[in-house]
Amino acid sequence: MNNIKRLLSMICIIVYLAPVYGQKDTITSDGLYLKYNTPRYHMSDFAKQNILKILNGEIRNPAPKDSDMEKGELSRMTKLIGLTYKALPQYIISETFYLNEPPLNPRELLWTACSIIISQWIHEDGECILFIKCSGDRPIIKGKGMKPNKSIDRLPTNVFGRLRERLNVTPMSFKEITEEEIQEIKKKINMWPPEKAKETFNAQYVITYPIKSKKSVYMGKYTHKMDLMMTKWGEHLTVSFLVTKKGNKNIEKYIKDVEEAFWFED
Repeated sequence: MNNIKRLLSMICIIVYLAPVYGQKDTITSDGLYLKYNTPRYHMSDFAKQNILKILNGEIRNPAPKDSDMEKGELSRMTKLIGLTYKALPQYIISETFYLNEPPLNPRELLWTACSIIISQWIHEDGECILFIKCSGDRPIIKGKGMKPNKSIDRLPTNVFGRLRERLNVTPMSFKEITEEEIQEIKKKINMWPPEKAKETFNAQYVITYPIKSKKSVYMGKYTHKMDLMMTKWGEHLTVSFLVTKKGNKNIEKYIKDVEEAFWFED
């Protein structure tokens, strides 16, 4: 009976979120809205072999198939940084995608969330969407199969470099971050006590910070309110909470969900 209720809830949230006036506004089987998202899949080894055959003139260019694309990017990336996660049943979980360019998505959203989102988690109540981003997408790690450097126990300076732009400390700066800028950033973020970070995510550091841009909205209804970044061994996973006005009143509920979902390995 509980499973039936949950299935009905998920059907209701899909209907709630998907406007009826266009195919691109409906949610796909991969949990995406093609009006706002463009899927980003990696080619399978089989597809790469086909490309070589095409270049060599052995076969014609075939139409791409679902089997030619590798999915499950969130699982691969979190594994690379020593992070485990469990899929929560109250969320629709998407594949990796690009945020479409303005005017479909506000420029401020792309600045604060970045254009590539590893996974989008849509809560069944329709009031919250999570954007998941992960440092495991760096090609050097994926190409060489490297493991996290467990000798790193400090918060990397490049974390502050990323926060500098999102928090509007020094917008669009390509210069090396200064100590003055780092101190300014620290005034704008909330750093969890080490004990809480370890107990909740088995992380070394957890940072939360608000995104205050009024134009940083998604799908015309979700206001980009807060980011939560967990780090360990110099690697990080960031969860962006995009909520409606109603969802913002219950944001602690969604934070608890994230606390339940992610855990760094020892």
